[in-house]
Amino acid sequence: MTENDDATDPVAEHDSAPPLIEGIELAVADEQTHVQVDPDFLSRIAESLLTGEGVVHADISLAIVDDAEIHVINRQYLNHDYPTDVISFLLAEDTQDGIRRIDGELVISGETAARSALDYGCSPEDELALYFVHGLLHLCGYDDQTNADRETMRVQERSHLQKFGIEPHY
Repeated sequence: MTENDDATDPVAEHDSAPPLIEGIELAVADEQTHVQVDPDFLSRIAESLLTGEGVVHADISLAIVDDAEIHVINRQYLNHDYPTDVISFLLAEDTQDGIRRIDGELVISGETAARSALDYGCSPEDELALYFVHGLLHLCGYDDQTNADRETMRVQERSHLQKFGIEPHY
């Protein structure tokens, strides 16, 4: 994987915690032409992963873009002057009465997924699913800045992807 940082989106700050909404909501904006995107499949992944991580309520926005667009976002929010695979923005997280809620945004490069899939010998859709799972794990609090954290994250990625018949190719 390339750059996968959590970032704070200063445009999307919340004054107070939003009311709890039951369930896992995923809004998908597919703004690229490199990978076929199945929003229903991604919603099933999100529901499985987030409930498995103890998240009962979530509102997640996912934008699938090309390398040029993710490069702009990476530079603007993270000061990294290159395209990357996935960027996560945790907008809100709270626990009320034992109920964990997260709101977040993910930006994934479909172009990077398609290119990496060729390198790893997997389908672009499976590579995109890996990026999606990786981003969701960041929203759930996982990090990959150290070798130990990276290995923990990869164990979680494999576990969640295998539920859907996907074996990540690192």
